[in-house]
Amino acid sequence: MKKLLLTISLLGISAFAMADLSASCKTYFDKVDNLIKAIPDNAATKQQTDMLKQNLELGKKQVIAMSQADQENACKKGLEALKQAEAALSSKK
Repeated sequence: MKKLLLTISLLGISAFAMADLSASCKTYFDKVDNLIKAIPDNAATKQQTDMLKQNLELGKKQVIAMSQADQENACKKGLEALKQAEAALSSKK
């Protein structure tokens, strides 16, 4: 459940043609996609997971529309937020 909440919070800047994404954005979206894949696949989470996947694809489309410089800036911030969230979750264990 913590991963689900983390993923929801990170999709704020968050997608489709990975070839049009900057290197940082490819890394960012790969990490978010892996978080979504880590959510248990059961009836209780299916609707939320489907919503997250749709939001991820929408986010990618929005980022693709940005200039490469804006993509780098936004995705570097997203990667930093991921690191901070992962550190916070690790410290709670």
